[in-house]
Amino acid sequence: MQEAPRVIITTDMEVDDMNSVIHLALYLNHIDLEAMVYTSSQYHFQGNGVHTLGEINPHWRTKGARSYEWKAVPPEPDPEAGQLTEYRPFPEGWIERLWTNEYAQAWPTLQANARAAGEPDFPTPEELVSRTYVGNVAFEGDVRGETPGSNAIKRAILDDDPRTLWLLSWGGMNTIVRALMSIAEEFRDTSEWEDVRARVHSKVRVMGVMNGIGQDNSWEDHGKELFPELVLWRVPFAYGGYVDAKSAQPDSIDLFRAPWPERMLTQDNGPLMARYMLYGDGKVYENEPERFQFGKHATLDWGWPGMEPLRFSPGDFMAEGDSMTYIPLLGFGLRGADDPSFDTLLGPMFRDGEAPAVDVAPMSFDSLGTPATRNVNPFLRAYQEDFAARAQWCAHGPGDCSHPARVESVSADRAAIAGERIELTAQVLDPDGAGFDASWTVSPHSGSYDGTVDLAEWQAGELDAVFTVPNDAQAGDRFVLTLSVRTRADRPCTRYAQVAVAVA
Repeated sequence: MQEAPRVIITTDMEVDDMNSVIHLALYLNHIDLEAMVYTSSQYHFQGNGVHTLGEINPHWRTKGARSYEWKAVPPEPDPEAGQLTEYRPFPEGWIERLWTNEYAQAWPTLQANARAAGEPDFPTPEELVSRTYVGNVAFEGDVRGETPGSNAIKRAILDDDPRTLWLLSWGGMNTIVRALMSIAEEFRDTSEWEDVRARVHSKVRVMGVMNGIGQDNSWEDHGKELFPELVLWRVPFAYGGYVDAKSAQPDSIDLFRAPWPERMLTQDNGPLMARYMLYGDGKVYENEPERFQFGKHATLDWGWPGMEPLRFSPGDFMAEGDSMTYIPLLGFGLRGADDPSFDTLLGPMFRDGEAPAVDVAPMSFDSLGTPATRNVNPFLRAYQEDFAARAQWCAHGPGDCSHPARVESVSADRAAIAGERIELTAQVLDPDGAGFDASWTVSPHSGSYDGTVDLAEWQAGELDAVFTVPNDAQAGDRFVLTLSVRTRADRPCTRYAQVAVAVA
Protein backbone atom coordinates (compact mmCIF):
# COMPACT_ATOMS: atom_id res chain seq x y z
CA MET A 1 0.00 0.00 0.00
CA GLN A 2 1.22 3.52 -0.78
CA GLU A 3 2.57 5.71 2.03
CA ALA A 4 -0.29 7.45 3.81
CA PRO A 5 -0.41 11.18 3.00
CA ARG A 6 -0.09 13.54 5.95
CA VAL A 7 -3.24 15.66 6.22
CA ILE A 8 -4.73 18.54 8.20
CA ILE A 9 -8.37 19.49 7.60
CA THR A 10 -10.03 22.77 8.49
CA THR A 11 -13.83 22.78 8.38
CA ASP A 12 -16.68 25.21 8.99
CA MET A 13 -19.00 22.25 9.68
CA GLU A 14 -21.68 22.96 7.14
CA VAL A 15 -24.09 20.08 6.48
CA ASP A 16 -22.05 18.85 3.53
CA ASP A 17 -18.91 19.00 5.69
CA MET A 18 -20.61 16.73 8.21
CA ASN A 19 -21.21 14.17 5.49
CA SER A 20 -17.61 14.57 4.35
CA VAL A 21 -16.38 13.83 7.88
CA ILE A 22 -18.51 10.67 8.07
CA HIS A 23 -17.31 9.51 4.65
CA LEU A 24 -13.70 10.33 5.54
CA ALA A 25 -14.02 8.21 8.69
CA LEU A 26 -14.24 5.11 6.50
CA TYR A 27 -10.82 5.90 4.97
CA LEU A 28 -8.93 7.16 8.01
CA ASN A 29 -6.53 4.24 7.67
CA HIS A 30 -5.58 5.51 4.20
CA ILE A 31 -4.36 8.90 5.42
CA ASP A 32 -2.30 10.18 8.35
CA LEU A 33 -4.70 12.70 9.90
CA GLU A 34 -2.48 15.12 11.78
CA ALA A 35 -5.32 17.40 12.85
CA MET A 36 -8.99 18.20 12.32
CA VAL A 37 -9.60 21.89 12.94
CA TYR A 38 -12.80 23.90 13.25
CA THR A 39 -12.66 27.18 11.33
CA SER A 40 -15.09 29.85 10.14
CA SER A 41 -16.21 30.91 6.67
CA GLN A 42 -18.57 33.20 4.83
CA TYR A 43 -21.28 30.63 5.58
CA HIS A 44 -20.76 29.93 9.30
CA PHE A 45 -19.17 31.70 12.25
CA GLN A 46 -19.73 31.47 15.96
CA GLY A 47 -19.30 35.06 17.19
CA ASN A 48 -17.66 35.94 20.48
CA GLY A 49 -20.49 37.68 22.32
CA VAL A 50 -18.74 41.06 22.11
CA HIS A 51 -17.99 42.16 18.56
CA THR A 52 -19.70 42.33 15.21
CA LEU A 53 -18.36 40.98 11.93
CA GLY A 54 -17.68 44.50 10.66
CA GLU A 55 -15.54 45.31 13.70
CA ILE A 56 -13.33 42.29 13.10
CA ASN A 57 -13.21 41.96 9.32
CA PRO A 58 -14.34 44.79 7.03
CA HIS A 59 -13.73 42.63 3.92
CA TRP A 60 -16.41 39.95 4.28
CA ARG A 61 -18.08 37.73 1.67
CA THR A 62 -21.13 36.53 3.57
CA LYS A 63 -24.59 37.18 2.17
CA GLY A 64 -26.06 37.29 5.65
CA ALA A 65 -29.77 36.94 6.17
CA ARG A 66 -30.35 37.52 2.46
CA SER A 67 -29.18 33.96 1.80
CA TYR A 68 -32.30 32.54 3.42
CA GLU A 69 -34.81 35.41 3.48
CA TRP A 70 -34.63 36.78 -0.06
CA LYS A 71 -36.22 34.90 -2.94
CA ALA A 72 -33.43 35.99 -5.30
CA VAL A 73 -30.09 36.44 -3.55
CA PRO A 74 -27.70 38.94 -5.18
CA PRO A 75 -24.21 37.63 -5.94
CA GLU A 76 -22.44 40.37 -4.00
CA PRO A 77 -21.94 40.29 -0.20
CA ASP A 78 -24.69 41.68 2.01
CA PRO A 79 -23.66 45.26 2.91
CA GLU A 80 -25.61 44.92 6.17
CA ALA A 81 -23.74 41.77 7.26
CA GLY A 82 -21.21 43.81 9.21
CA GLN A 83 -23.81 44.03 11.99
CA LEU A 84 -23.86 40.25 12.50
CA THR A 85 -22.67 38.93 15.85
CA GLU A 86 -22.87 35.31 14.64
CA TYR A 87 -24.02 33.57 11.48
CA ARG A 88 -25.52 30.08 11.18
CA PRO A 89 -23.27 28.84 14.02
CA PHE A 90 -22.32 25.19 13.73
CA PRO A 91 -22.90 22.76 16.63
CA GLU A 92 -19.80 23.03 18.82
CA GLY A 93 -18.16 19.72 19.64
CA TRP A 94 -19.87 17.91 16.75
CA ILE A 95 -16.68 16.23 15.56
CA GLU A 96 -15.54 15.11 19.00
CA ARG A 97 -18.97 13.64 19.73
CA LEU A 98 -18.84 11.76 16.43
CA TRP A 99 -15.45 10.26 17.37
CA THR A 100 -16.50 9.24 20.87
CA ASN A 101 -19.95 7.91 19.97
CA GLU A 102 -20.75 6.71 16.44
CA TYR A 103 -17.16 6.25 15.28
CA ALA A 104 -16.27 4.49 18.53
CA GLN A 105 -19.12 2.02 17.93
CA ALA A 106 -17.95 1.39 14.37
CA TRP A 107 -14.24 1.20 15.20
CA PRO A 108 -14.05 -2.52 16.17
CA THR A 109 -15.53 -3.74 12.88
CA LEU A 110 -13.68 -1.12 10.83
CA GLN A 111 -10.50 -2.41 12.43
CA ALA A 112 -11.36 -6.06 11.86
CA ASN A 113 -12.15 -5.46 8.19
CA ALA A 114 -9.00 -3.43 7.66
CA ARG A 115 -6.93 -6.31 8.98
CA ALA A 116 -8.82 -8.79 6.84
CA ALA A 117 -8.04 -6.61 3.83
CA GLY A 118 -4.36 -6.31 4.75
CA GLU A 119 -4.72 -2.56 5.28
CA PRO A 120 -3.28 -0.38 8.07
CA ASP A 121 -5.18 0.01 11.32
CA PHE A 122 -7.76 2.72 11.89
CA PRO A 123 -6.92 5.39 14.48
CA THR A 124 -8.67 4.96 17.80
CA PRO A 125 -11.45 7.33 18.87
CA GLU A 126 -9.15 8.66 21.59
CA GLU A 127 -6.43 9.46 19.07
CA LEU A 128 -8.89 11.35 16.89
CA VAL A 129 -10.24 13.39 19.81
CA SER A 130 -6.68 14.37 20.70
CA ARG A 131 -6.12 15.59 17.13
CA THR A 132 -9.28 17.74 16.97
CA TYR A 133 -8.82 21.47 17.63
CA VAL A 134 -10.78 24.70 17.67
CA GLY A 135 -9.35 27.23 15.26
CA ASN A 136 -10.35 30.77 14.35
CA VAL A 137 -14.12 30.36 14.46
CA ALA A 138 -15.43 33.67 15.84
CA PHE A 139 -15.90 35.54 12.55
CA GLU A 140 -15.49 35.10 8.82
CA GLY A 141 -11.88 35.81 7.88
CA ASP A 142 -10.88 36.26 11.53
CA VAL A 143 -7.07 36.14 11.80
CA ARG A 144 -6.67 38.32 14.89
CA GLY A 145 -4.87 35.85 17.11
CA GLU A 146 -3.43 32.40 17.52
CA THR A 147 -5.75 29.53 18.45
CA PRO A 148 -5.17 25.88 19.33
CA GLY A 149 -6.07 25.03 15.75
CA SER A 150 -3.74 27.55 14.10
CA ASN A 151 -0.92 26.50 16.41
CA ALA A 152 -1.43 22.83 15.48
CA ILE A 153 -1.05 23.80 11.83
CA LYS A 154 2.02 25.91 12.58
CA ARG A 155 3.71 23.06 14.50
CA ALA A 156 3.10 20.62 11.67
CA ILE A 157 4.51 23.02 9.08
CA LEU A 158 7.67 23.66 11.10
CA ASP A 159 8.35 20.15 12.40
CA ASP A 160 11.00 17.78 11.05
CA ASP A 161 8.63 15.41 9.27
CA PRO A 162 9.86 15.55 5.65
CA ARG A 163 6.57 14.41 4.09
CA THR A 164 4.33 16.73 2.11
CA LEU A 165 1.80 18.37 4.44
CA TRP A 166 -1.64 18.57 2.82
CA LEU A 167 -3.83 21.36 4.18
CA LEU A 168 -7.41 20.67 3.13
CA SER A 169 -9.62 23.73 3.39
CA TRP A 170 -13.29 22.84 3.90
CA GLY A 171 -14.26 26.32 5.05
CA GLY A 172 -12.49 29.65 5.14
CA MET A 173 -8.70 29.78 4.84
CA ASN A 174 -8.40 31.99 7.90
CA THR A 175 -7.09 29.44 10.43
CA ILE A 176 -4.50 28.24 7.91
CA VAL A 177 -3.61 31.86 7.14
CA ARG A 178 -3.31 32.62 10.85
CA ALA A 179 -0.76 29.79 11.16
CA LEU A 180 1.20 31.23 8.24
CA MET A 181 1.06 34.70 9.79
CA SER A 182 2.41 33.30 13.07
CA ILE A 183 5.33 31.73 11.22
CA ALA A 184 6.03 35.04 9.50
CA GLU A 185 5.82 36.95 12.78
CA GLU A 186 8.36 34.60 14.33
CA PHE A 187 10.88 34.55 11.51
CA ARG A 188 10.40 37.49 9.15
CA ASP A 189 12.87 39.76 10.96
CA THR A 190 15.51 37.05 11.34
CA SER A 191 18.22 35.64 9.11
CA GLU A 192 16.20 32.39 8.90
CA TRP A 193 13.23 33.92 7.09
CA GLU A 194 14.09 33.05 3.51
CA ASP A 195 14.97 29.47 4.45
CA VAL A 196 11.74 29.11 6.44
CA ARG A 197 9.67 30.52 3.60
CA ALA A 198 11.34 28.19 1.09
CA ARG A 199 10.62 25.28 3.42
CA VAL A 200 6.93 26.19 3.61
CA HIS A 201 6.71 26.50 -0.17
CA SER A 202 8.35 23.11 -0.57
CA LYS A 203 6.48 21.21 2.14
CA VAL A 204 2.90 22.51 2.14
CA ARG A 205 0.17 21.84 -0.42
CA VAL A 206 -3.33 23.27 -0.14
CA MET A 207 -6.54 21.77 -1.56
CA GLY A 208 -9.99 23.32 -1.44
CA VAL A 209 -9.25 26.90 -2.47
CA MET A 210 -10.39 27.95 -5.93
CA ASN A 211 -9.37 31.07 -7.80
CA GLY A 212 -7.24 32.12 -4.82
CA ILE A 213 -10.32 32.81 -2.73
CA GLY A 214 -11.92 29.88 -0.95
CA GLN A 215 -14.73 30.66 1.47
CA ASP A 216 -13.34 33.93 2.79
CA ASN A 217 -10.86 36.58 1.63
CA SER A 218 -8.12 35.81 4.16
CA TRP A 219 -5.62 34.26 1.72
CA GLU A 220 -5.77 37.23 -0.63
CA ASP A 221 -5.85 39.74 2.24
CA HIS A 222 -3.14 38.33 4.50
CA GLY A 223 -1.49 35.11 3.33
CA LYS A 224 -0.51 35.48 -0.30
CA GLU A 225 1.97 38.30 0.24
CA LEU A 226 3.78 36.27 2.92
CA PHE A 227 4.01 32.99 0.97
CA PRO A 228 3.43 33.90 -2.69
CA GLU A 229 4.70 30.55 -4.02
CA LEU A 230 2.49 28.37 -1.86
CA VAL A 231 1.01 25.67 -4.11
CA LEU A 232 -2.78 25.49 -4.29
CA TRP A 233 -3.88 22.28 -6.04
CA ARG A 234 -7.17 21.52 -7.73
CA VAL A 235 -8.70 18.53 -9.55
CA PRO A 236 -10.81 18.64 -12.71
CA PHE A 237 -13.65 16.30 -11.70
CA ALA A 238 -16.09 16.95 -8.90
CA TYR A 239 -17.53 14.63 -6.27
CA GLY A 240 -20.26 15.20 -3.75
CA GLY A 241 -22.19 18.10 -5.22
CA TYR A 242 -25.67 19.00 -4.07
CA VAL A 243 -26.98 18.16 -7.56
CA ASP A 244 -25.22 14.82 -8.15
CA ALA A 245 -28.51 12.92 -7.99
CA LYS A 246 -29.58 14.92 -11.06
CA SER A 247 -26.33 15.73 -12.84
CA ALA A 248 -23.82 12.93 -12.24
CA GLN A 249 -22.27 11.30 -15.29
CA PRO A 250 -24.35 8.60 -17.04
CA ASP A 251 -22.40 5.54 -15.89
CA SER A 252 -22.73 6.50 -12.20
CA ILE A 253 -25.89 8.52 -11.68
CA ASP A 254 -27.86 5.52 -10.42
CA LEU A 255 -25.46 5.35 -7.46
CA PHE A 256 -26.51 8.85 -6.40
CA ARG A 257 -30.25 8.38 -6.83
CA ALA A 258 -32.73 6.74 -4.47
CA PRO A 259 -32.97 4.00 -3.44
CA TRP A 260 -29.25 3.20 -3.82
CA PRO A 261 -27.78 5.63 -1.20
CA GLU A 262 -30.14 4.50 1.55
CA ARG A 263 -29.98 0.80 0.69
CA MET A 264 -26.19 0.68 0.29
CA LEU A 265 -24.94 3.40 2.64
CA THR A 266 -27.21 4.33 5.55
CA GLN A 267 -29.43 1.28 6.06
CA ASP A 268 -28.29 -1.51 8.41
CA ASN A 269 -24.72 -0.20 8.57
CA GLY A 270 -24.72 0.97 12.16
CA PRO A 271 -24.97 4.34 13.91
CA LEU A 272 -22.07 6.00 12.07
CA MET A 273 -23.62 5.61 8.63
CA ALA A 274 -27.08 6.33 10.09
CA ARG A 275 -25.78 9.86 10.75
CA TYR A 276 -25.06 10.34 7.03
CA MET A 277 -27.58 12.76 5.52
CA LEU A 278 -29.69 12.25 2.39
CA TYR A 279 -32.32 14.44 0.80
CA GLY A 280 -35.69 14.09 2.52
CA ASP A 281 -34.47 11.68 5.22
CA GLY A 282 -36.12 13.63 8.05
CA LYS A 283 -32.89 14.80 9.69
CA VAL A 284 -32.91 18.34 11.08
CA TYR A 285 -29.78 20.50 10.95
CA GLU A 286 -29.05 22.56 14.05
CA ASN A 287 -28.98 26.37 13.62
CA GLU A 288 -29.88 26.21 9.94
CA PRO A 289 -32.84 28.18 8.47
CA GLU A 290 -35.70 26.42 6.75
CA ARG A 291 -34.27 27.06 3.30
CA PHE A 292 -31.31 24.80 4.08
CA GLN A 293 -33.23 22.02 5.85
CA PHE A 294 -32.78 19.58 2.97
CA GLY A 295 -33.67 16.62 5.15
CA LYS A 296 -37.15 18.05 5.68
CA HIS A 297 -38.19 19.30 2.26
CA ALA A 298 -35.72 17.71 -0.20
CA THR A 299 -35.59 20.96 -2.16
CA LEU A 300 -32.43 22.80 -3.17
CA ASP A 301 -33.13 26.53 -3.34
CA TRP A 302 -30.09 28.78 -3.00
CA GLY A 303 -31.96 31.77 -4.36
CA TRP A 304 -29.58 32.11 -7.29
CA PRO A 305 -31.08 34.43 -9.92
CA GLY A 306 -32.08 32.39 -12.96
CA MET A 307 -32.04 29.06 -11.12
CA GLU A 308 -35.34 27.47 -10.20
CA PRO A 309 -35.56 25.34 -7.02
CA LEU A 310 -34.59 21.71 -7.60
CA ARG A 311 -36.73 19.03 -5.96
CA PHE A 312 -35.24 15.67 -5.11
CA SER A 313 -36.63 12.27 -4.26
CA PRO A 314 -36.40 11.22 -0.61
CA GLY A 315 -33.25 9.18 -0.23
CA ASP A 316 -31.28 10.87 -3.02
CA PHE A 317 -27.62 11.57 -2.34
CA MET A 318 -27.50 15.02 -0.73
CA ALA A 319 -23.96 16.45 -0.66
CA GLU A 320 -20.33 16.17 0.39
CA GLY A 321 -19.05 19.51 -0.70
CA ASP A 322 -15.50 18.99 0.55
CA SER A 323 -14.72 15.31 0.00
CA MET A 324 -13.10 16.20 -3.31
CA THR A 325 -10.09 17.50 -1.32
CA TYR A 326 -9.20 14.17 0.30
CA ILE A 327 -10.44 11.71 -2.34
CA PRO A 328 -7.48 12.53 -4.66
CA LEU A 329 -5.13 11.53 -1.83
CA LEU A 330 -6.62 8.03 -1.60
CA GLY A 331 -4.18 6.34 -3.93
CA PHE A 332 -6.04 3.08 -4.65
CA GLY A 333 -2.95 2.38 -6.78
CA LEU A 334 -3.24 5.56 -8.83
CA ARG A 335 -0.17 7.78 -8.68
CA GLY A 336 -1.50 11.31 -8.99
CA ALA A 337 -1.13 12.37 -5.35
CA ASP A 338 2.64 11.98 -5.66
CA ASP A 339 3.01 13.05 -9.29
CA PRO A 340 0.44 15.31 -11.00
CA SER A 341 1.30 13.83 -14.39
CA PHE A 342 -0.68 10.73 -13.29
CA ASP A 343 -4.36 10.28 -12.40
CA THR A 344 -6.08 10.65 -9.09
CA LEU A 345 -9.58 9.33 -8.46
CA LEU A 346 -10.78 12.79 -9.51
CA GLY A 347 -8.41 13.36 -12.41
CA PRO A 348 -4.89 14.78 -12.66
CA MET A 349 -4.17 17.63 -10.25
CA PHE A 350 -3.46 21.09 -11.61
CA ARG A 351 -2.39 24.33 -9.96
CA ASP A 352 -4.93 26.99 -9.09
CA GLY A 353 -4.83 29.72 -11.71
CA GLU A 354 -3.89 27.31 -14.50
CA ALA A 355 -6.15 25.43 -16.88
CA PRO A 356 -6.66 21.69 -16.30
CA ALA A 357 -5.01 19.37 -18.78
CA VAL A 358 -8.30 17.53 -19.35
CA ASP A 359 -11.57 18.62 -20.89
CA VAL A 360 -14.08 19.59 -18.20
CA ALA A 361 -17.73 20.00 -19.13
CA PRO A 362 -18.89 23.57 -18.38
CA MET A 363 -21.55 24.00 -15.71
CA SER A 364 -24.61 26.19 -16.16
CA PHE A 365 -27.95 26.66 -14.44
CA ASP A 366 -29.58 24.57 -17.14
CA SER A 367 -27.14 21.69 -16.66
CA LEU A 368 -27.64 21.59 -12.88
CA GLY A 369 -30.97 19.86 -13.26
CA THR A 370 -30.12 17.41 -16.02
CA PRO A 371 -27.76 14.42 -16.22
CA ALA A 372 -24.34 14.84 -17.75
CA THR A 373 -24.07 13.58 -21.31
CA ARG A 374 -20.67 11.88 -21.09
CA ASN A 375 -18.52 9.93 -18.66
CA VAL A 376 -15.64 12.29 -17.95
CA ASN A 377 -14.25 10.47 -14.89
CA PRO A 378 -13.36 6.79 -15.46
CA PHE A 379 -13.00 6.16 -11.71
CA LEU A 380 -16.24 7.67 -10.35
CA ARG A 381 -18.45 4.58 -10.36
CA ALA A 382 -15.77 2.37 -8.83
CA TYR A 383 -15.19 4.89 -6.05
CA GLN A 384 -18.88 5.10 -5.18
CA GLU A 385 -19.04 1.29 -5.14
CA ASP A 386 -16.08 1.25 -2.76
CA PHE A 387 -17.92 3.68 -0.49
CA ALA A 388 -20.77 1.17 -0.24
CA ALA A 389 -18.40 -1.69 0.56
CA ARG A 390 -16.72 0.25 3.36
CA ALA A 391 -20.03 1.52 4.74
CA GLN A 392 -20.81 -2.13 5.48
CA TRP A 393 -17.52 -2.38 7.43
CA CYS A 394 -19.06 -0.05 10.05
CA ALA A 395 -21.36 -2.71 11.48
CA HIS A 396 -20.44 -6.11 10.02
CA GLY A 397 -17.57 -8.51 10.47
CA PRO A 398 -15.11 -9.50 7.75
CA GLY A 399 -17.05 -12.63 6.80
CA ASP A 400 -20.02 -10.53 5.68
CA CYS A 401 -18.09 -7.77 3.91
CA SER A 402 -16.18 -7.17 0.69
CA HIS A 403 -12.49 -6.31 0.65
CA PRO A 404 -10.38 -5.01 -2.22
CA ALA A 405 -7.87 -7.16 -4.01
CA ARG A 406 -4.32 -5.84 -3.79
CA VAL A 407 -1.96 -5.36 -6.71
CA GLU A 408 1.21 -6.78 -5.17
CA SER A 409 3.52 -6.05 -8.12
CA VAL A 410 3.30 -4.64 -11.62
CA SER A 411 5.59 -3.95 -14.55
CA ALA A 412 7.95 -1.01 -14.10
CA ASP A 413 7.84 2.24 -16.04
CA ARG A 414 9.96 2.03 -19.16
CA ALA A 415 11.08 3.69 -22.35
CA ALA A 416 10.12 2.34 -25.76
CA ILE A 417 10.22 3.18 -29.44
CA ALA A 418 7.38 3.51 -31.94
CA GLY A 419 5.96 0.12 -32.89
CA GLU A 420 7.47 -1.70 -29.90
CA ARG A 421 5.46 -4.36 -28.07
CA ILE A 422 5.32 -3.81 -24.30
CA GLU A 423 4.67 -6.85 -22.13
CA LEU A 424 2.70 -6.06 -18.99
CA THR A 425 2.49 -8.31 -15.96
CA ALA A 426 0.97 -7.99 -12.51
CA GLN A 427 0.42 -10.09 -9.40
CA VAL A 428 -2.74 -9.67 -7.33
CA LEU A 429 -3.73 -10.91 -3.88
CA ASP A 430 -7.47 -11.46 -3.36
CA PRO A 431 -8.12 -11.66 0.41
CA ASP A 432 -11.75 -12.78 0.00
CA GLY A 433 -10.97 -15.44 -2.58
CA ALA A 434 -14.16 -14.60 -4.48
CA GLY A 435 -12.36 -13.77 -7.69
CA PHE A 436 -11.81 -10.58 -9.62
CA ASP A 437 -11.85 -9.14 -13.11
CA ALA A 438 -8.74 -7.43 -14.44
CA SER A 439 -8.46 -5.07 -17.39
CA TRP A 440 -5.85 -2.75 -18.87
CA THR A 441 -6.68 0.58 -20.53
CA VAL A 442 -4.76 3.64 -21.70
CA SER A 443 -5.49 6.57 -19.43
CA PRO A 444 -7.21 9.30 -21.44
CA HIS A 445 -5.93 12.02 -19.10
CA SER A 446 -2.29 11.31 -18.27
CA GLY A 447 -0.68 10.78 -21.67
CA SER A 448 0.67 13.08 -24.35
CA TYR A 449 0.13 11.16 -27.60
CA ASP A 450 -1.57 13.11 -30.39
CA GLY A 451 -1.37 10.54 -33.17
CA THR A 452 -4.06 8.85 -35.20
CA VAL A 453 -4.51 5.54 -33.34
CA ASP A 454 -7.70 5.32 -31.26
CA LEU A 455 -6.23 4.30 -27.91
CA ALA A 456 -9.70 3.72 -26.47
CA GLU A 457 -9.87 0.58 -28.59
CA TRP A 458 -6.94 -0.98 -26.73
CA GLN A 459 -8.30 -2.92 -23.79
CA ALA A 460 -6.92 -6.15 -22.38
CA GLY A 461 -8.92 -8.31 -19.99
CA GLU A 462 -6.17 -10.20 -18.18
CA LEU A 463 -3.45 -9.40 -15.67
CA ASP A 464 -0.83 -10.12 -18.33
CA ALA A 465 -1.18 -8.12 -21.51
CA VAL A 466 0.71 -6.64 -24.44
CA PHE A 467 0.56 -3.01 -25.53
CA THR A 468 1.93 -1.96 -28.89
CA VAL A 469 3.25 1.59 -29.11
CA PRO A 470 1.58 3.23 -32.14
CA ASN A 471 3.80 3.45 -35.20
CA ASP A 472 3.24 7.19 -35.46
CA ALA A 473 4.26 7.90 -31.86
CA GLN A 474 6.89 10.61 -31.57
CA ALA A 475 9.85 10.97 -29.25
CA GLY A 476 8.58 12.57 -26.06
CA ASP A 477 5.12 11.00 -26.26
CA ARG A 478 3.94 9.28 -23.12
CA PHE A 479 1.36 6.58 -22.46
CA VAL A 480 -0.03 5.71 -19.03
CA LEU A 481 -1.37 2.16 -18.94
CA THR A 482 -3.84 1.59 -16.12
CA LEU A 483 -4.67 -1.80 -14.65
CA SER A 484 -8.07 -2.08 -12.93
CA VAL A 485 -8.80 -5.00 -10.61
CA ARG A 486 -12.49 -5.28 -9.60
CA THR A 487 -13.66 -7.93 -7.16
CA ARG A 488 -16.66 -10.13 -7.93
CA ALA A 489 -18.94 -9.23 -5.05
CA ASP A 490 -22.33 -7.70 -4.30
CA ARG A 491 -20.34 -4.67 -3.11
CA PRO A 492 -17.35 -4.71 -5.44
CA CYS A 493 -14.06 -2.95 -4.76
CA THR A 494 -11.61 -1.75 -7.41
CA ARG A 495 -7.90 -1.06 -7.12
CA TYR A 496 -5.41 0.08 -9.73
CA ALA A 497 -1.82 0.13 -10.91
CA GLN A 498 -0.28 2.47 -13.47
CA VAL A 499 2.67 1.99 -15.79
CA ALA A 500 4.19 4.88 -17.76
CA VAL A 501 5.72 4.25 -21.17
CA ALA A 502 7.88 7.07 -22.55
CA VAL A 503 8.67 7.08 -26.26
CA ALA A 504 12.36 7.59 -27.00
